[in-house]
Amino acid sequence: MRAYEKLKVVDFTQVLAGPICTQMFSLLGADVVKIEAPKKGDQLRTTLTDPEMAAKLLSPAFLTVNLGKKSLALDLKSEAGREIAYKLVEDADVVVENFSPGVAKKLGIDYETLKQRKPDLVYCSISGYGQEGPRSRDKAYDSAIQAASGLFTLNGHEETGPTRIGIMVIDMFTGINAAFAVSSAINRRHVTGEGQYLDVAMYDSALMLAAAQMADFMVRGNIPPLLGNDSPTRQPTAGCFDTLNGKILVATITSAQNESVLKAIGLAHLLEDPLYATFEARQANLESGLALVGDALKVKTTEEWLQIMNEAGIAVQEVRTLHEAVKDPQLEHRGIMIDTGKIQGFEDALRLVGAPFIADVDSPMTKVAPPTQVGQHTAEVLKSLGYADEKIAEFLAVNGE
Repeated sequence: MRAYEKLKVVDFTQVLAGPICTQMFSLLGADVVKIEAPKKGDQLRTTLTDPEMAAKLLSPAFLTVNLGKKSLALDLKSEAGREIAYKLVEDADVVVENFSPGVAKKLGIDYETLKQRKPDLVYCSISGYGQEGPRSRDKAYDSAIQAASGLFTLNGHEETGPTRIGIMVIDMFTGINAAFAVSSAINRRHVTGEGQYLDVAMYDSALMLAAAQMADFMVRGNIPPLLGNDSPTRQPTAGCFDTLNGKILVATITSAQNESVLKAIGLAHLLEDPLYATFEARQANLESGLALVGDALKVKTTEEWLQIMNEAGIAVQEVRTLHEAVKDPQLEHRGIMIDTGKIQGFEDALRLVGAPFIADVDSPMTKVAPPTQVGQHTAEVLKSLGYADEKIAEFLAVNGE
Protein backbone atom coordinates (compact mmCIF):
# COMPACT_ATOMS: atom_id res chain seq x y z
CA MET A 1 0.00 0.00 0.00
CA ARG A 2 1.30 3.43 -0.94
CA ALA A 3 1.12 6.28 1.56
CA TYR A 4 -1.99 8.03 0.24
CA GLU A 5 -4.05 5.26 -1.36
CA LYS A 6 -7.09 6.14 0.75
CA LEU A 7 -6.82 9.90 0.12
CA LYS A 8 -9.18 11.72 -2.25
CA VAL A 9 -8.04 14.99 -3.79
CA VAL A 10 -10.07 17.45 -5.86
CA ASP A 11 -7.64 19.34 -8.07
CA PHE A 12 -8.72 22.77 -9.40
CA THR A 13 -5.18 23.68 -10.48
CA GLN A 14 -3.44 24.32 -13.76
CA VAL A 15 -0.04 25.22 -15.24
CA LEU A 16 2.82 24.00 -12.94
CA ALA A 17 2.84 24.92 -9.24
CA GLY A 18 -0.60 23.49 -8.46
CA PRO A 19 -0.38 20.37 -10.64
CA ILE A 20 3.02 19.30 -9.28
CA CYS A 21 1.55 19.57 -5.76
CA THR A 22 -1.37 17.27 -6.55
CA GLN A 23 0.80 14.93 -8.60
CA MET A 24 2.89 14.22 -5.51
CA PHE A 25 -0.27 12.72 -4.02
CA SER A 26 -1.31 10.81 -7.14
CA LEU A 27 2.15 9.22 -7.34
CA LEU A 28 1.67 8.07 -3.76
CA GLY A 29 -1.64 6.42 -4.55
CA ALA A 30 -4.21 9.16 -3.94
CA ASP A 31 -7.36 9.37 -6.07
CA VAL A 32 -6.82 12.77 -7.70
CA VAL A 33 -9.63 14.19 -9.85
CA LYS A 34 -8.42 17.08 -11.99
CA ILE A 35 -11.15 19.57 -12.85
CA GLU A 36 -10.65 21.09 -16.31
CA ALA A 37 -12.55 23.48 -18.53
CA PRO A 38 -14.51 21.54 -21.19
CA LYS A 39 -12.70 20.98 -24.50
CA LYS A 40 -9.64 23.21 -23.86
CA GLY A 41 -8.61 22.00 -20.39
CA ASP A 42 -5.57 23.16 -18.45
CA GLN A 43 -3.85 26.05 -20.27
CA LEU A 44 -0.53 24.19 -19.94
CA ARG A 45 -1.83 21.59 -22.40
CA THR A 46 -1.12 24.00 -25.25
CA THR A 47 1.77 26.12 -23.96
CA LEU A 48 5.56 25.75 -23.69
CA THR A 49 5.54 23.52 -26.75
CA ASP A 50 5.29 23.41 -30.53
CA PRO A 51 2.03 23.54 -32.58
CA GLU A 52 1.99 19.77 -33.15
CA MET A 53 2.10 18.98 -29.45
CA ALA A 54 -0.35 21.78 -28.66
CA ALA A 55 -2.83 20.27 -31.10
CA LYS A 56 -2.75 17.03 -29.09
CA LEU A 57 -3.52 19.00 -25.89
CA LEU A 58 -0.63 17.12 -24.28
CA SER A 59 2.40 19.39 -24.06
CA PRO A 60 5.52 17.85 -22.48
CA ALA A 61 5.25 20.23 -19.52
CA PHE A 62 1.64 19.13 -18.94
CA LEU A 63 2.59 15.47 -19.14
CA THR A 64 5.20 15.71 -16.43
CA VAL A 65 2.94 17.22 -13.73
CA ASN A 66 -0.31 15.33 -14.35
CA LEU A 67 0.59 11.68 -13.95
CA GLY A 68 -1.93 9.37 -12.35
CA LYS A 69 -4.85 11.83 -12.31
CA LYS A 70 -8.40 11.55 -13.62
CA SER A 71 -9.67 14.37 -15.81
CA LEU A 72 -13.20 15.65 -15.22
CA ALA A 73 -14.44 18.38 -17.57
CA LEU A 74 -16.63 20.90 -15.73
CA ASP A 75 -17.84 24.41 -16.43
CA LEU A 76 -17.54 25.84 -12.94
CA LYS A 77 -19.48 28.92 -13.98
CA SER A 78 -22.57 26.77 -14.55
CA GLU A 79 -24.92 25.57 -11.83
CA ALA A 80 -24.60 21.98 -13.02
CA GLY A 81 -20.81 22.15 -12.95
CA ARG A 82 -20.71 23.57 -9.44
CA GLU A 83 -23.18 20.98 -8.17
CA ILE A 84 -20.93 18.17 -9.41
CA ALA A 85 -17.93 19.86 -7.81
CA TYR A 86 -19.81 20.06 -4.51
CA LYS A 87 -20.63 16.35 -4.65
CA LEU A 88 -16.98 15.55 -5.26
CA VAL A 89 -15.86 17.66 -2.31
CA GLU A 90 -18.33 16.02 0.07
CA ASP A 91 -16.43 12.76 -0.35
CA ALA A 92 -12.94 14.28 -0.62
CA ASP A 93 -10.14 14.90 1.84
CA VAL A 94 -8.23 17.66 0.09
CA VAL A 95 -8.93 20.51 -2.32
CA VAL A 96 -6.12 22.38 -4.08
CA GLU A 97 -6.66 25.46 -6.25
CA ASN A 98 -4.41 28.09 -7.83
CA PHE A 99 -6.85 30.59 -9.26
CA SER A 100 -6.00 34.26 -8.90
CA PRO A 101 -7.03 35.44 -5.41
CA GLY A 102 -10.78 36.00 -5.25
CA VAL A 103 -11.68 33.82 -8.24
CA ALA A 104 -12.50 30.69 -6.19
CA LYS A 105 -14.98 32.74 -4.15
CA LYS A 106 -16.64 34.07 -7.31
CA LEU A 107 -16.97 30.50 -8.56
CA GLY A 108 -18.45 29.34 -5.25
CA ILE A 109 -15.64 26.88 -4.51
CA ASP A 110 -13.74 28.84 -1.86
CA TYR A 111 -12.83 27.33 1.52
CA GLU A 112 -15.64 29.00 3.47
CA THR A 113 -18.22 27.63 1.05
CA LEU A 114 -16.80 24.13 0.75
CA LYS A 115 -16.16 23.55 4.45
CA GLN A 116 -19.90 23.89 5.01
CA ARG A 117 -20.22 20.68 3.01
CA LYS A 118 -17.03 19.05 4.33
CA PRO A 119 -16.09 20.45 7.79
CA ASP A 120 -12.79 18.57 8.06
CA LEU A 121 -11.63 19.56 4.57
CA VAL A 122 -7.97 20.39 3.98
CA TYR A 123 -8.00 23.26 1.47
CA CYS A 124 -4.85 24.69 -0.13
CA SER A 125 -4.72 27.90 -2.18
CA ILE A 126 -1.60 28.54 -4.26
CA SER A 127 -0.93 32.00 -5.69
CA GLY A 128 1.85 34.37 -6.62
CA TYR A 129 1.95 36.61 -3.58
CA GLY A 130 -0.67 35.20 -1.21
CA GLN A 131 -4.42 35.65 -0.88
CA GLU A 132 -4.27 39.04 0.83
CA GLY A 133 -1.93 42.02 1.05
CA PRO A 134 -0.88 44.92 -1.19
CA ARG A 135 0.52 42.68 -3.95
CA SER A 136 -1.96 39.83 -3.78
CA ARG A 137 -3.62 40.85 -7.08
CA ASP A 138 -0.38 41.14 -9.05
CA LYS A 139 -0.12 38.74 -11.98
CA ALA A 140 2.46 36.06 -11.21
CA TYR A 141 4.59 33.82 -13.36
CA ASP A 142 7.86 32.13 -12.47
CA SER A 143 10.16 34.72 -14.07
CA ALA A 144 8.21 37.63 -12.56
CA ILE A 145 8.59 36.12 -9.09
CA GLN A 146 12.31 35.57 -9.74
CA ALA A 147 12.60 39.29 -10.41
CA ALA A 148 10.42 40.42 -7.48
CA SER A 149 12.15 38.17 -4.94
CA GLY A 150 15.71 39.15 -5.79
CA LEU A 151 16.65 35.76 -7.24
CA PHE A 152 17.42 37.46 -10.54
CA THR A 153 20.21 39.43 -8.89
CA LEU A 154 21.79 36.27 -7.49
CA ASN A 155 22.27 34.66 -10.89
CA GLY A 156 24.36 35.86 -13.83
CA HIS A 157 27.70 37.50 -14.60
CA GLU A 158 29.02 40.90 -13.58
CA GLU A 159 29.81 41.62 -17.24
CA THR A 160 26.32 40.91 -18.58
CA GLY A 161 24.12 41.46 -15.54
CA PRO A 162 21.40 39.41 -13.81
CA THR A 163 19.95 36.37 -15.58
CA ARG A 164 16.77 34.45 -14.92
CA ILE A 165 17.19 30.84 -13.84
CA GLY A 166 16.59 28.69 -16.91
CA ILE A 167 14.00 26.36 -15.36
CA MET A 168 10.62 26.97 -13.69
CA VAL A 169 12.30 26.57 -10.33
CA ILE A 170 9.83 28.64 -8.31
CA ASP A 171 6.75 26.98 -9.80
CA MET A 172 8.10 23.54 -9.04
CA PHE A 173 9.44 24.39 -5.60
CA THR A 174 6.17 26.10 -4.66
CA GLY A 175 4.29 22.94 -5.63
CA ILE A 176 6.53 20.81 -3.44
CA ASN A 177 6.08 23.31 -0.59
CA ALA A 178 2.32 23.09 -1.05
CA ALA A 179 2.43 19.28 -0.97
CA PHE A 180 4.34 19.45 2.31
CA ALA A 181 1.82 21.94 3.73
CA VAL A 182 -1.08 19.69 2.73
CA SER A 183 0.67 16.65 4.21
CA SER A 184 1.16 18.51 7.49
CA ALA A 185 -2.53 19.47 7.55
CA ILE A 186 -3.54 15.86 6.88
CA ASN A 187 -1.44 14.76 9.85
CA ARG A 188 -2.96 17.52 12.00
CA ARG A 189 -6.45 16.37 11.03
CA HIS A 190 -5.52 12.82 11.97
CA VAL A 191 -4.72 14.09 15.49
CA THR A 192 -7.43 16.76 15.96
CA GLY A 193 -10.18 15.77 13.53
CA GLU A 194 -10.13 19.33 12.16
CA GLY A 195 -9.70 20.60 8.64
CA GLN A 196 -7.43 23.50 7.73
CA TYR A 197 -6.96 26.30 5.23
CA LEU A 198 -3.50 26.73 3.69
CA ASP A 199 -2.23 29.81 1.84
CA VAL A 200 0.91 29.03 -0.20
CA ALA A 201 2.67 31.78 -2.17
CA MET A 202 5.30 31.56 -4.90
CA TYR A 203 6.89 34.72 -3.50
CA ASP A 204 7.43 33.07 -0.10
CA SER A 205 8.86 29.98 -1.77
CA ALA A 206 11.32 32.09 -3.76
CA LEU A 207 12.56 33.74 -0.57
CA MET A 208 12.99 30.32 1.01
CA LEU A 209 15.14 29.26 -1.96
CA ALA A 210 17.38 32.25 -1.22
CA ALA A 211 17.26 31.79 2.56
CA ALA A 212 21.05 31.51 2.99
CA GLN A 213 21.74 34.63 0.94
CA MET A 214 18.85 36.43 2.62
CA ALA A 215 20.26 35.59 6.05
CA ASP A 216 23.65 36.94 5.01
CA PHE A 217 21.99 40.19 4.00
CA MET A 218 19.81 40.44 7.11
CA VAL A 219 22.69 39.66 9.48
CA ARG A 220 25.64 41.39 7.80
CA GLY A 221 24.03 43.61 5.19
CA ASN A 222 25.98 41.69 2.56
CA ILE A 223 24.72 41.64 -1.03
CA PRO A 224 26.52 38.90 -2.96
CA PRO A 225 28.08 39.79 -6.31
CA LEU A 226 27.12 38.05 -9.54
CA LEU A 227 29.45 35.08 -9.63
CA GLY A 228 28.56 33.38 -12.89
CA ASN A 229 30.12 29.92 -12.60
CA ASP A 230 32.62 30.92 -9.92
CA SER A 231 32.25 29.57 -6.40
CA PRO A 232 30.95 31.77 -3.57
CA THR A 233 34.01 30.61 -1.61
CA ARG A 234 36.08 32.72 -4.06
CA GLN A 235 38.65 29.96 -4.40
CA PRO A 236 40.48 29.41 -7.71
CA THR A 237 40.05 25.65 -7.31
CA ALA A 238 36.25 25.83 -7.41
CA GLY A 239 34.06 26.56 -10.43
CA CYS A 240 33.48 25.53 -14.03
CA PHE A 241 36.56 24.74 -16.10
CA ASP A 242 37.40 23.65 -19.65
CA THR A 243 39.09 20.29 -20.15
CA LEU A 244 40.70 18.87 -23.24
CA ASN A 245 37.30 17.72 -24.53
CA GLY A 246 34.57 19.34 -22.44
CA LYS A 247 33.77 21.05 -19.14
CA ILE A 248 33.83 20.03 -15.50
CA LEU A 249 32.43 21.60 -12.35
CA VAL A 250 34.68 21.40 -9.30
CA ALA A 251 33.01 22.12 -5.94
CA THR A 252 35.14 22.80 -2.89
CA ILE A 253 34.42 24.56 0.41
CA THR A 254 37.19 23.96 2.92
CA SER A 255 40.86 24.89 2.70
CA ALA A 256 41.78 21.20 2.82
CA GLN A 257 39.55 20.47 -0.17
CA ASN A 258 41.12 23.29 -2.16
CA GLU A 259 44.57 22.01 -1.36
CA SER A 260 43.51 18.54 -2.53
CA VAL A 261 42.56 19.97 -5.90
CA LEU A 262 45.90 21.73 -6.32
CA LYS A 263 47.72 18.49 -5.53
CA ALA A 264 45.50 16.41 -7.86
CA ILE A 265 46.03 18.68 -10.87
CA GLY A 266 49.80 19.02 -10.48
CA LEU A 267 49.92 22.44 -8.82
CA ALA A 268 51.00 21.32 -5.34
CA HIS A 269 53.98 23.72 -5.55
CA LEU A 270 51.55 26.65 -5.28
CA LEU A 271 50.99 25.70 -1.65
CA GLU A 272 54.52 26.96 -1.03
CA ASP A 273 53.82 30.23 -2.86
CA PRO A 274 52.69 33.08 -0.55
CA LEU A 275 50.14 34.11 -3.20
CA TYR A 276 48.27 30.79 -2.93
CA ALA A 277 49.44 29.09 0.27
CA THR A 278 46.39 29.94 2.37
CA PHE A 279 42.64 30.18 1.92
CA GLU A 280 42.77 33.96 2.34
CA ALA A 281 45.70 34.36 -0.05
CA ARG A 282 43.91 32.39 -2.74
CA GLN A 283 40.86 34.63 -2.32
CA ALA A 284 43.01 37.74 -2.66
CA ASN A 285 44.61 36.40 -5.84
CA LEU A 286 41.54 34.77 -7.35
CA GLU A 287 41.95 35.86 -10.97
CA SER A 288 45.55 34.75 -11.36
CA GLY A 289 44.76 31.54 -9.48
CA LEU A 290 41.82 30.76 -11.77
CA ALA A 291 44.08 31.23 -14.80
CA LEU A 292 46.65 28.79 -13.42
CA VAL A 293 44.06 26.16 -12.52
CA GLY A 294 42.25 26.63 -15.83
CA ASP A 295 45.44 26.08 -17.84
CA ALA A 296 46.29 22.97 -15.83
CA LEU A 297 42.86 21.40 -16.43
CA LYS A 298 43.01 21.86 -20.21
CA VAL A 299 45.74 19.25 -20.64
CA LYS A 300 43.62 16.18 -19.82
CA THR A 301 40.20 14.92 -20.86
CA THR A 302 37.07 15.19 -18.76
CA GLU A 303 37.13 11.43 -18.18
CA GLU A 304 40.70 11.56 -16.93
CA TRP A 305 40.00 14.38 -14.50
CA LEU A 306 36.87 12.68 -13.19
CA GLN A 307 38.87 9.58 -12.35
CA ILE A 308 41.75 11.51 -10.78
CA MET A 309 39.58 13.82 -8.69
CA ASN A 310 37.07 11.20 -7.60
CA GLU A 311 39.95 9.04 -6.35
CA ALA A 312 41.18 12.08 -4.41
CA GLY A 313 37.74 12.57 -2.81
CA ILE A 314 36.97 15.80 -4.65
CA ALA A 315 33.41 16.78 -5.62
CA VAL A 316 33.64 16.99 -9.39
CA GLN A 317 31.21 16.31 -12.23
CA GLU A 318 31.09 16.68 -15.96
CA VAL A 319 28.89 19.52 -17.21
CA ARG A 320 26.32 17.52 -19.17
CA THR A 321 23.30 18.04 -21.36
CA LEU A 322 19.90 16.64 -20.42
CA HIS A 323 20.42 14.02 -23.14
CA GLU A 324 23.58 12.86 -21.38
CA ALA A 325 22.10 13.10 -17.88
CA VAL A 326 19.19 10.74 -18.58
CA LYS A 327 21.62 8.04 -19.68
CA ASP A 328 23.35 7.98 -16.29
CA PRO A 329 23.14 4.44 -14.83
CA GLN A 330 22.54 6.00 -11.41
CA LEU A 331 19.19 7.27 -12.65
CA GLU A 332 18.20 3.76 -13.65
CA HIS A 333 19.37 2.47 -10.29
CA ARG A 334 17.25 5.01 -8.41
CA GLY A 335 14.13 4.11 -10.38
CA ILE A 336 12.40 7.49 -10.18
CA MET A 337 11.48 7.60 -13.87
CA ILE A 338 7.85 6.79 -14.67
CA ASP A 339 6.95 4.44 -17.50
CA THR A 340 3.70 5.96 -18.79
CA GLY A 341 2.71 3.14 -21.09
CA LYS A 342 0.78 4.03 -24.24
CA ILE A 343 -0.62 7.57 -24.36
CA GLN A 344 -3.21 8.62 -26.92
CA GLY A 345 -1.49 10.68 -29.60
CA PHE A 346 1.96 9.14 -29.12
CA GLU A 347 3.39 6.17 -30.95
CA ASP A 348 5.71 5.05 -28.17
CA ALA A 349 5.46 4.87 -24.40
CA LEU A 350 7.05 7.77 -22.56
CA ARG A 351 9.40 7.94 -19.59
CA LEU A 352 8.92 10.93 -17.31
CA VAL A 353 10.25 12.08 -13.94
CA GLY A 354 8.18 10.79 -11.03
CA ALA A 355 8.49 11.18 -7.26
CA PRO A 356 12.02 12.36 -6.37
CA PHE A 357 12.64 9.85 -3.61
CA ILE A 358 12.55 6.15 -2.85
CA ALA A 359 11.46 4.35 0.32
CA ASP A 360 12.25 0.95 1.79
CA VAL A 361 8.53 0.14 2.00
CA ASP A 362 5.80 1.16 -0.47
CA SER A 363 8.07 3.32 -2.60
CA PRO A 364 6.32 5.39 -5.29
CA MET A 365 5.53 3.11 -8.22
CA THR A 366 7.57 3.40 -11.38
CA LYS A 367 4.43 2.68 -13.37
CA VAL A 368 1.42 4.94 -13.00
CA ALA A 369 -1.60 5.97 -15.05
CA PRO A 370 -0.51 8.37 -17.80
CA PRO A 371 -1.81 11.93 -18.25
CA THR A 372 -5.18 11.92 -19.98
CA GLN A 373 -7.17 13.90 -22.52
CA VAL A 374 -9.56 16.61 -21.33
CA GLY A 375 -12.59 15.03 -19.65
CA GLN A 376 -11.44 11.47 -20.28
CA HIS A 377 -12.83 10.34 -16.93
CA THR A 378 -15.95 12.52 -16.83
CA ALA A 379 -18.40 9.66 -17.27
CA GLU A 380 -16.51 7.44 -14.80
CA VAL A 381 -16.44 10.12 -12.09
CA LEU A 382 -20.11 11.03 -12.57
CA LYS A 383 -21.03 7.37 -12.35
CA SER A 384 -19.14 7.09 -9.04
CA LEU A 385 -21.13 10.06 -7.74
CA GLY A 386 -24.40 8.25 -8.41
CA TYR A 387 -25.53 9.95 -11.61
CA ALA A 388 -27.79 7.89 -13.86
CA ASP A 389 -26.59 6.95 -17.35
CA GLU A 390 -29.06 9.26 -19.08
CA LYS A 391 -27.99 12.19 -16.90
CA ILE A 392 -24.37 11.46 -17.71
CA ALA A 393 -25.14 11.31 -21.43
CA GLU A 394 -27.01 14.60 -21.18
CA PHE A 395 -24.11 16.23 -19.34
CA LEU A 396 -21.55 14.96 -21.86
CA ALA A 397 -23.64 16.32 -24.72
CA VAL A 398 -23.78 19.76 -23.13
CA ASN A 399 -19.99 19.70 -22.64
CA GLY A 400 -19.48 18.64 -26.25
CA GLU A 401 -17.78 15.39 -25.31
